[in-house]
Amino acid sequence: MEQICDLQTHGLRFIQDDAFFPFGTDGVELANFAEGDSRDRALDIGCGTGIVPVLLAGKKGVPTVGVEIQPAVAELARRNARLNDLPVEIVTADIRDYRKLFAAGSFTVVTCNPPYRRAGSGKASASDSVRIARHEVTLTLADVLDAAAYLLPTGGKFFMVHMTERLDEVIAGCVSRRLAPKVLQILRPADKKPHLFLLRCLKDGKQGMEVLPERGLYC
Repeated sequence: MEQICDLQTHGLRFIQDDAFFPFGTDGVELANFAEGDSRDRALDIGCGTGIVPVLLAGKKGVPTVGVEIQPAVAELARRNARLNDLPVEIVTADIRDYRKLFAAGSFTVVTCNPPYRRAGSGKASASDSVRIARHEVTLTLADVLDAAAYLLPTGGKFFMVHMTERLDEVIAGCVSRRLAPKVLQILRPADKKPHLFLLRCLKDGKQGMEVLPERGLYC
């Protein structure tokens, strides 16, 4: 069943469908954390139903391309972009084919709210849409970082949200691909221990990372 919700910012609305994995606070946090304006060109890897592209374009005026492997999910993302009349393009494709899809250095900003769990870990959902969104079935952390490193020019920015238990893996993967970690923000849900982080990296940036004070996450 579909419903249209009010995103309560900039007059933006968003179509939710019970058949697909719903957007969460982490996607909203990622879009708010990401930097950019109308002079940039952003890519959101694994955009799902389009919450990050809609917020990037709708709040910050960033022309954004979203890549989504699931055709039906990608079509809903297109509808969300059209609903808000935004400069958003949704591409139905496997981002692992990034070299065929886009030229090197095509985007000044890359964002990703990836599957958090490794394939085979935890309880797998019976829904293909949910399983792909939660587990590294079609997209691994290495796939995300490889694509980001290729698609960003020197000075381009990469923004990611992920689980704190994989922070060391994310940092090491970024550094090995010349994505220098520059800003780290730990998020703490109410009455729980921290389990999410936001990270900003700079392509070919210098060493040195700022760790922002831990911030509450209310969801």
